[in-house]
Amino acid sequence: MSASFERAVGVSELDPSIRAGLHRQQIRAIVEVLPIAAAGAIVAALSLVWVAAGTSAFPAVLIWAAALLVSLRRGLTLWRGSVHDGAPGDGTLRAIVTDTLIAGTLWGLVPILLIGQDQATVTLITAVAIAGMLSAGGLILVTLPQAALAFLVPIFLGSLVALTQMQDGATALVLAVLLVCFMAVIILASQRHVRDFVVHRVSEMKISEQNEIISLLLKEFEENSSDWLWEFDCDGRIDRVSERFEAAAGRTRAALVGVDFLAFLQGLGDGNDPVIRGIKTAIADGAPFSDVEIRIGEAPGETWWRMTGKPARDEFGAYRGYIGTASDVTAEKQAERRISFLAHNDALTGLVNRARFTELLKQNVARLERYGSPFAVLYLDLDQFKAVNDSMGHMVGDRLLEMVARRIKNIVRETDIAARLGGDEFALILANECETATVAGLAARLVEDLSSPYQIEGEFVSIGVSIGIAVAPINGIRPDQILRNADLALYRAKAEGRGAYRFFEAQMDSDLRERRMLEAELRQAIAENELVLHYQPLVSAEDNRPSGFEALVRWNHPIRGLVPPSEFIPLAEQSGLIKQIGDWTIEAACAAATVWPGDLNVAVNLSARHFQLSDIVSVVRDALDKTGLPPHRLELEITESLLIENPDEVIEKLNRIQALGVTVAMDDFGTGYSSLAYLLKFPFDKIKIDKSFVTASSEDAVARDILRSIVSLGRTLKIHITAEGVETLEQVEFLREIACNQLQGFYFAKPLEELDLAGYVLANAATRFDARADDAAGAQPRTGATG
Repeated sequence: MSASFERAVGVSELDPSIRAGLHRQQIRAIVEVLPIAAAGAIVAALSLVWVAAGTSAFPAVLIWAAALLVSLRRGLTLWRGSVHDGAPGDGTLRAIVTDTLIAGTLWGLVPILLIGQDQATVTLITAVAIAGMLSAGGLILVTLPQAALAFLVPIFLGSLVALTQMQDGATALVLAVLLVCFMAVIILASQRHVRDFVVHRVSEMKISEQNEIISLLLKEFEENSSDWLWEFDCDGRIDRVSERFEAAAGRTRAALVGVDFLAFLQGLGDGNDPVIRGIKTAIADGAPFSDVEIRIGEAPGETWWRMTGKPARDEFGAYRGYIGTASDVTAEKQAERRISFLAHNDALTGLVNRARFTELLKQNVARLERYGSPFAVLYLDLDQFKAVNDSMGHMVGDRLLEMVARRIKNIVRETDIAARLGGDEFALILANECETATVAGLAARLVEDLSSPYQIEGEFVSIGVSIGIAVAPINGIRPDQILRNADLALYRAKAEGRGAYRFFEAQMDSDLRERRMLEAELRQAIAENELVLHYQPLVSAEDNRPSGFEALVRWNHPIRGLVPPSEFIPLAEQSGLIKQIGDWTIEAACAAATVWPGDLNVAVNLSARHFQLSDIVSVVRDALDKTGLPPHRLELEITESLLIENPDEVIEKLNRIQALGVTVAMDDFGTGYSSLAYLLKFPFDKIKIDKSFVTASSEDAVARDILRSIVSLGRTLKIHITAEGVETLEQVEFLREIACNQLQGFYFAKPLEELDLAGYVLANAATRFDARADDAAGAQPRTGATG
């Protein structure tokens, strides 16, 4: 092919490697039809030999035919060899062009030899043979223009020379014009065909090269990525299967190739129908899809794939199928589920957490508003859990909460909602069958089952549960109102002894409003110094002489008058105001005692809640320092309930108080279960016998025996014994008989206001003075009598 022709068809601008590949394909295209062309040439040659017989040109035609056969044989060998030797070089191309030039020259001699015979038959057959050679050469050698020109030009020139030898000049001229036109058509058609051939073959080679590069890149992608590739053809059947695809699908390449892609996806697992329909719609529309998640198998062993795909098209825009990637996102899905679970569930128990419970409560309220569907809310609070958690440690406490949650799950129905609101508080929503009898039965079972002992690390732990119940819409139609009313019912259950359930009642709401108003007034009372102290005498059992006073707090309400502590101390303990009241009581009692005679002590009863909330040691020390009261004149009374929770910590604080010189007494002795054990753990200075024993001693012999035992125990342990609640002379005489040290009660005096206290002390001063004078006179020798 000439340089100008190569430029015309765009070959000269190609990369050398592509040009070499193109030349090989050009030669291969010719070689594929070369045997047929050779057979046609032999038939044409034999026809010419036959027609030349009997003419003067016959010997020359025979020699020509022999030369043509040699040329054909050599040409077949050369052409086939050029295909098997790899990409043809310039030398091979020159040899091919030379061979076609020789063949064309041989055929160009035919018209010179035969047309000059001036025989019509010879001329006609020769003309047909030459026309056939020109056509066949143009068609067969069209993919290699260099060879086509080398073959056609000698034939064309030989034909023109032969036409000049014809005697009929007009016929020769017409034939010459036709020959030129025929030759021009062949050359132009060949040029157009070879241009299309070059474009097509070059495109194929570029695509092949790109595919090889893409294959290498895809292989590298699969080797260095957790994703894998998939591809299906225009019929929707899988045709690309990587090793990672095989491993993920759990099938061999042979089992995957040719399988319908959508059918393969549908067989991966249940629950993917909407996803598969979305992919099917995208494929039908020829649209891409991305980040489609497909579940494989069932929980808990399920896995998840994330797939992305887009349509694949060739360089002409024809649809070839889809290609995409997939990855295993099981770990990511599990992490998402864990995050979602922790966002809506309690990490320790697995129950719904407070935030999710609030959402579900709102949903039930919305269902109530729309469909009128009633529901019940149960508010649960564990009894004695704090004591277990503090005494046995938080790990045991956590185990206990887990076991409580499991029992709740076993009791409630699948349609019920169980939640842990925090700490030892739980809640339930009963959305179906929330009749009073049904809810009461469930609550009773909860109280019974949750109160059964728990075995943790070889030890049995016992707790209880109190439950408050509110039913919507009877007890409220707003989420906060329903939950608040359940909480009010819970408060009533705990106030009435715990270990029970209570339904909300309207009176509870009234009680709450009254309690809140009372709390606000109590805060104001503390701020405006409306609290006062009254003092009840503590007298010696031996001679009824006062040895001190117990300070008792009262609220001097501007409207209600004097409010007893039983009406506001429980509220103060619940609201935390007891800390301020208790701290004030200690300091005020110490200040009052400083103006009393030096042999009178002051006793203050400490609330367990005050002891927990306040830095009690510092409060006592500061009160003594501020008022100047000698420590031995202050007595602090505690109840056994204070020692139940964190006994070691409480005893440590009591030791520090005792180290200040302050007397520590156990109040209400005999009413608890472990009083004797606590006497051994801490050296109390005084025991105050509960008034129930004193009251019963008038008629109950057992109560009298208990009192004798307690007094005997006090003497053994060298502990001062005080009996409270003394109201009759009979009780006084009995307690004096059994050698009780100190008495307290209405028999001697009711609690006195501070103004009355001075009169009481003065009234009893003469008694004390006369008693001391009598004691002194009895001790002197009777000298006057002997005088």
